Amino acid sequence: MERFGPTRRGGPVFRWLGEALAVDLANTVMVVREGQEVDLLATSEDLRRWLEIEAQRLGDCAFAGAHLDEIRGLRDAVRRLLAARAHGARLPESELDRVNRASAAAAVAPRLEVDDEGRIEVVERAGTAEPLAQLEGRLARSAIAVLSGPDRELVHMCQAPSCGMFFVGGRRWCCAACGNRARAARHYERTRARA
Repeated sequence: MERFGPTRRGGPVFRWLGEALAVDLANTVMVVREGQEVDLLATSEDLRRWLEIEAQRLGDCAFAGAHLDEIRGLRDAVRRLLAARAHGARLPESELDRVNRASAAAAVAPRLEVDDEGRIEVVERAGTAEPLAQLEGRLARSAIAVLSGPDRELVHMCQAPSCGMFFVGGRRWCCAACGNRARAARHYERTRARA
């Protein structure tokens, strides 16, 4: 994979964020052409930027820059699991094992909390495991929830040219721009076939 090219403020632009954590993590690899991928977590600085954007869900993960290879290893396992699910294939055992090990290594203590309006919610609080295990555990449990939850049949990989992003939902493409590119590519192929 190559380094992501020019972007706003010199770093990757994470425009698609907002899916489950595992999907957001998997989407840090971008397909720019058939067979050519760009790693948006190529450096510790890229990882720091992504974690900073995800801080509301993950908390302060400033320590993680020193663990780029571990985070990318988990990311790659999650990508292969999501790709298998999106293509209706059997989930690969080695990737399942990697995600399950990460989930098991992180102690969590679910708590019931009541907000100001009386709504009850379950909030995960970190246990005593080291910070990297806690971070990987949160990401792994997100993948487990996506792959086993009620929307597991709605895990898709965008089929627009030069995309390959994952998303969960009933739509055909990850975003409107990809839908437009896919329609334009089909129109071009039909026009070329007639000529």
